[in-house]
Amino acid sequence: MTAEVTLGVCAHTHDSSAALFVAGSLIGFLEEDRLVDDKHTRAFPGEAVRLLLAEAGLGPDEVTAVGYTFDGSLYRHGRERAVRRAGDPDRRRRAVRSYDSIAAAHAATLGRLAAEFPCAAIVEVPHHRAHAFSALAPQGWHDRDVLVVDSIGEAATTSLGGWNRAARSLDLHALTFDTDSLGYVYGALTDHLGFRMRDEEGTVMALAAYGDPSRFRALLARTIPLTPQGFRVSTRLVGQRVFGDAGDRLTDAFVRASVPRRARGEELTQDHADLAASLQERVEEVTAHLVGLRPGPGRSWAVAGGVATNCVAVGRLRDLPNVAELFVPPAPGDSGTSLGAAVAVVLERQGLLAEVPASPYWGVEPAVPKAEEVRALGFEVSGPHEERDLAHRVAAALAGNGILGIYRGAAEAGPRALGHRSVVADPLSPEVHERLATRVKRRETFRPFAPMVLADRAAGYFDLRGHESPYMSLAVDARQELLDHAPTVVHRNGTARVQTVAAGTDAFLEALLGHHERLTGSPLLINTSLNLKGRPTAGSWQAALSCLTDMSLDGLVLGDLFVTRSH
Repeated sequence: MTAEVTLGVCAHTHDSSAALFVAGSLIGFLEEDRLVDDKHTRAFPGEAVRLLLAEAGLGPDEVTAVGYTFDGSLYRHGRERAVRRAGDPDRRRRAVRSYDSIAAAHAATLGRLAAEFPCAAIVEVPHHRAHAFSALAPQGWHDRDVLVVDSIGEAATTSLGGWNRAARSLDLHALTFDTDSLGYVYGALTDHLGFRMRDEEGTVMALAAYGDPSRFRALLARTIPLTPQGFRVSTRLVGQRVFGDAGDRLTDAFVRASVPRRARGEELTQDHADLAASLQERVEEVTAHLVGLRPGPGRSWAVAGGVATNCVAVGRLRDLPNVAELFVPPAPGDSGTSLGAAVAVVLERQGLLAEVPASPYWGVEPAVPKAEEVRALGFEVSGPHEERDLAHRVAAALAGNGILGIYRGAAEAGPRALGHRSVVADPLSPEVHERLATRVKRRETFRPFAPMVLADRAAGYFDLRGHESPYMSLAVDARQELLDHAPTVVHRNGTARVQTVAAGTDAFLEALLGHHERLTGSPLLINTSLNLKGRPTAGSWQAALSCLTDMSLDGLVLGDLFVTRSH
């Protein structure tokens, strides 16, 4: 019997991606933006699909099922609900235009899938179920409560439920619908504060630590009032969503009660920080309220959706009495739904619980050039090196205040750099931290850099409460030892978004962290993504070499090579 070949596709929303399973085992997961150098691309993930099929040695006509991360039958209900909610004629027109546009894109995608995979069953998977399954498979399919919070699926914006392994059943129910959307409000205020919606929400989260949340607390409480079933969003303060519309998303009433819209590049003021702080506080309150809807001690939770990338809000959930364990997958946003859709189809068609590794390195092994090819491009190259020798060389460069890039092994899933597409530096030097922010990453100096540490050394520096943090999913409280040792990786609010590297996860990273501690006395490294601001993480060796020059890095690990710029 021929093995089932299941493809998951996320397209025509932000962060297109694809995932491939053969006989229920993951072959790979790839995000399209890195492959085509178009951050958060909405395009069909053609390059991701091509590389995954090539990795498996398969052709398009050998795909037996495709899971698409939206269910078109749900758009009609969302359209009708939005029209009823709209109130005035202008909002109704905007709602109709929105749903008609996404329904058209959905139909076009289904047509393309049918044409490209002629032997495959095309299965439409409800968006929030795809999010939920993306959070269940990597953690071993344990029984969990599940919360999905994002900007929008087909119409739902928040869903709550639970997974029962014995019954192999995901019971998931929508709580809120468009435009009652936590993700949409956060994005609308990100845009109002002069940052890119669906890209720089993390910048607003960082800015919030510098503000006074009491300043606009009452306004945000009116904007997002709690209800026994979840929350609402005030139509008097937030405008109707229209996909593709770049106009104001907040009403004049909201602007009068807060601050004027900030132009991109305009100086940030305390007013902006205060609004960000009030927004962040309200999001934390609302997410805590949602989790509180399933009370009882000792509960294990999985949280997914775009709002789950808010590591501060999710980290605060650990304080709740009904949260004993908390899991956020490495790709909680829309890119992860291609994996979740494929997992759902594997369960539906084969009755299997798909096998997804706990390790986040779900990409395929990339092509890398030989040393002579890189030298021919004008770089200085040493190697190929054995893994431990390469780690020692990198650690020595870091101890000398170097800032280095890493491009090796299969790509990590999701928005966080986890050591395979990273820029690393020593956190002990304030000068290195300043150069990293202003000259290398060229980003706002108030944004924190994340630390990386071996899992068995983490507890002395971070309040992990007995758990690990392999995906940088949670902002956790810094212990005094960290404040004394490496204050540059602690944010203004006293937290750090740490990556813990467990034994057996990655031999190179384990060796690098060990060598670095022996040379400097510090078990920590700064770890940030290998990309320039506004660009996707490097998705090819050519892009990695461009980062070496464009970011003024002191060196680059390229596979088993060590590359520097010619002097």
